[in-house]
This record gives sequence, structure tokens and C-alpha cells, in this order.
Amino acid sequence: MDVYTIPVNGGAEKRLTKGGFNDGPEYSPDGKYIWYNAANSGLMQVWRMERDGGEQTQITENRRNNWFPHVSPDGKRVVYISYGPEQLEPHEHLPNMSVELWLMDADGENQHKILSLFGGQGSINVNSWAGDSMRFAFVSYAILEDPK
Repeated sequence: MDVYTIPVNGGAEKRLTKGGFNDGPEYSPDGKYIWYNAANSGLMQVWRMERDGGEQTQITENRRNNWFPHVSPDGKRVVYISYGPEQLEPHEHLPNMSVELWLMDADGENQHKILSLFGGQGSINVNSWAGDSMRFAFVSYAILEDPK
């Protein structure tokens, strides 16, 4: 699975990543970078590349599976969802699990967990930052037993 771009007016697609499992691409607000997640190092990690595919740089390097990086509108921070390494395979992002939301500066510094929650796939798949870059939305839920 790779990341591609295509001109908005049509034309040929351009492959930006080469092999492996790459997913969740999102442009930075200034359009200079594409943030994505990739399992090139064994676990799913957050990566960033220039919009033409150059300078592909691994941003997170921890013992967790990190998915769906979303850059704040001011371009200063990135939020992402993180699964424990034994919870699933790196290419999986499943629902109905205990997960964590992490926050970091856009340069990769100050990575820290901000919240543990029950969720997973669907909790923060799309960018949901508020316009002032001070808040973001996410989905957490509980599975209720069937009352029957």
C-alpha cells in the first residue's frame, strides 16, 4: 500500500512511497509536507515527507503502533492514535480496543500521551482540530451488553 498524489485537474498519478505499508496521508496546513504512517521499521510509526515525496523522515520511534497523524491548523502540533505493540499487527488499526492519544510538536519533539480511551479505528481517522488549534475532537465509546 503506497501514497500517491494526482493533480486536482486530472492527470497522471505520482507514487510517493515505494513498498511496505503506508497509510493515512494528510497534507500539512502550509502544503509543504505530507504526514502519514508507515510500518517500514517493523511497527507502524508516524512519518513526514516533502509534498513531492522527498525527504521521507520517520518522526515517531517507540514500541507502539502509531496511526493517523493530524497536524493542527497553525502547523505547530500533531495528534495521533497509538496502539500497544502486542494488541495487533502493525498493518491493523482495529476498533473496540484500549488505545492512547498522543501529542507532539510538529518537529517530533515533546511526544507525550494525553489520554487513554476505549476506541480505535474511527476514533481519530480524520483531522478534527478546531480552527484555533487549541482543541480537537475524537470518538471514545463503551460497548454495552445486550439486555436480552
